[in-house]
Amino acid sequence: MDKALKDRLVFLADKYETAGFLEKDPSCFMHRYSRAEDQETVAFVAAAFAFGRREQILSHVERILELAGASPADWVREGGWERHFPDSPASFYRTYSYGAVRALFATLRDILRQGSLGNYFRDKYREAGAGGGGSSARQRHLCQVIASCFPDKCTLIPRSADCAFKKLNMFLRWMVRDSSPVDLGLWSAWYDKAGLLVPLDTHVMQEATRLGLLASSPSGKVRAASLRCAVELTATMGEAFPGDPVRGDYALFGLGVDVTGGD
Repeated sequence: MDKALKDRLVFLADKYETAGFLEKDPSCFMHRYSRAEDQETVAFVAAAFAFGRREQILSHVERILELAGASPADWVREGGWERHFPDSPASFYRTYSYGAVRALFATLRDILRQGSLGNYFRDKYREAGAGGGGSSARQRHLCQVIASCFPDKCTLIPRSADCAFKKLNMFLRWMVRDSSPVDLGLWSAWYDKAGLLVPLDTHVMQEATRLGLLASSPSGKVRAASLRCAVELTATMGEAFPGDPVRGDYALFGLGVDVTGGD
């Protein structure tokens, strides 16, 4: 990567990684709460619904938080969601059924009854051997560890071998990166932000391809998001943001939103 492109990416990250980024972004919800367990719980739920148009994502998460009241973690732990989310195939949001959302909350309840999400995933990660094989392998392994905690019926959490883990990578960015007006850094003590992967969405893939950070497909089109793409792009972003490659997510996502004028 040449110096001009590095400088541009840093400029764009500085431009977009501000408190203003929280407006109309799912990350805004976790900032409403002061307790770490509420922040973790809300962040996980918000990330799980990060699929589709942003206004629809925000409205559905808002609906859940209105039901949850002052402490979403307590609401999940105590089963307050059960009467609102029956085991039904009816759609709650797009392809996510009420039954799938119920399965998500049931698993989160079981986790929270043992402690916090952060401590639970940290322990599971360490029990599994912490991945090994470099930062991208560690990140892939952590995503797979988290995904394995949820049943197949919970379709909000992806688990295929080569998926890009966009939702979990975004959630982990929120939880791990510190010294940020957006990311909380709650897990920075046990996971290194150098080991994160860039969350791949349409904006990020399009801008990464347009800027030459990712090769296009043989047909010249933007490639489909995959784990391989996430690893490749993260390695490239490490040239502009040593030790913190996922900061480049702000540059590409923010630029993509500006270019398209929204979602």
